[in-house]
Amino acid sequence: MMTHMSTTSDPSAVDRYPFTRAAKRPPLVVATEGIELILDDGRRVIDAAGGAVVTNIGHGRHEVADAVASAMRTIDYVVPTWATPHRVALVERLADRWLPDGFDHVYFAGGGSEATDTAVRVARSYHLARGDERRYKVLARIPSYHGATVTTLAIGGHMARRAGLDPLLAEWPKVPWNDAGALATAIEAAGPDTVAAFMAEPVIGASAGALVADDDYWQQIMEVCRHYGILFIADEVMTGFGRTGRTWGHQHDPVQPDILVSAKGLGGGYVPMSMVSASNHVLDTISEAGGSVMFFTYSGPDAMCAGALAVLDIMEREGLVARAAEMGDYLQSSLRAALGDHQRVSEVRGRGLMVGVELAGVSAVTAVDACVERGMWVYPAGSGPAVADALLFAPPLTVAADEIDRIVAITVDALDAV
Repeated sequence: MMTHMSTTSDPSAVDRYPFTRAAKRPPLVVATEGIELILDDGRRVIDAAGGAVVTNIGHGRHEVADAVASAMRTIDYVVPTWATPHRVALVERLADRWLPDGFDHVYFAGGGSEATDTAVRVARSYHLARGDERRYKVLARIPSYHGATVTTLAIGGHMARRAGLDPLLAEWPKVPWNDAGALATAIEAAGPDTVAAFMAEPVIGASAGALVADDDYWQQIMEVCRHYGILFIADEVMTGFGRTGRTWGHQHDPVQPDILVSAKGLGGGYVPMSMVSASNHVLDTISEAGGSVMFFTYSGPDAMCAGALAVLDIMEREGLVARAAEMGDYLQSSLRAALGDHQRVSEVRGRGLMVGVELAGVSAVTAVDACVERGMWVYPAGSGPAVADALLFAPPLTVAADEIDRIVAITVDALDAV
């Protein structure tokens, strides 16, 4: 039987929660179950975005909570440079069953921004270990989003989230998202001997809503990176751990990352976990030069690693990577059938259960508000005036066909209304 946490008798107390003054009071979620969020007034809201493209195994999986609680009863805080049973077990699981060949080591952090920021430090450390102190710039695409640290905001091309922070941000080149030739041009303009890495999402998420590049794009990108001796950082914070219907989003294309970053699917929404891995060549080069990568205070606590292991157990036992491919095809085909001629929609696209509906003549915020009024949360994607807004659908990989039918019906009703 589900029990709900008791809530304050004064609803206005929720107004204190937003860090800055919000336009309206946020919903108060008191329980989560399946693909639904349960509000304090008893209403159920379909979580059609997995929160922020996080929840992959569905809500309310008590075995994850049990795993965390059991681990925490034995071990609390241990400095990240020391091993613990669940830290060791999680590295072994990832290296043996999840990571690409030639990736045998993992660095843990709390969130995606920490992980992408760390990936930049790894790239810089690699070039330093080779004796090349000139290489430090990291190029990326417009649109893109790689995190909220000062470094990752500077690299990313999410102009709305960078707004007003320009004096704090390093000015490194950015290239159009689907133009491999532009990358070579930008490297030449920046000075090839100053460029350390190129960072990109296999499927562009928050900044544009599931943009997928042309078929030959990634092969050309790999050729450019190898020609100039720069590392390719695959930002799989959203796309990793089965979201696109394969273990990693880059596996849809002929791509071999040098550094691989992921986060959301590793903890499944239950534990704050992110990871950075790199090819053995990159890490061996750093190690042989006596280098290291500084940890965060909460890099992979033992209990959080136990939770991540429980999430991966569910992923493997229930075949959720393959299910994401199957249900993703159904979601995309259903959205195209329902919205193909809709005046508020210009495109439906994506891979697996990461699907974008590009909007026409309406903002993502307005469309999301209309969806929430009808009992469904979906992620508002977009990054500024040069990029069309979109709705980003990423329900739990456990979603069923009848639940997808409800998601599509609510979306149509909401867009009709706006």
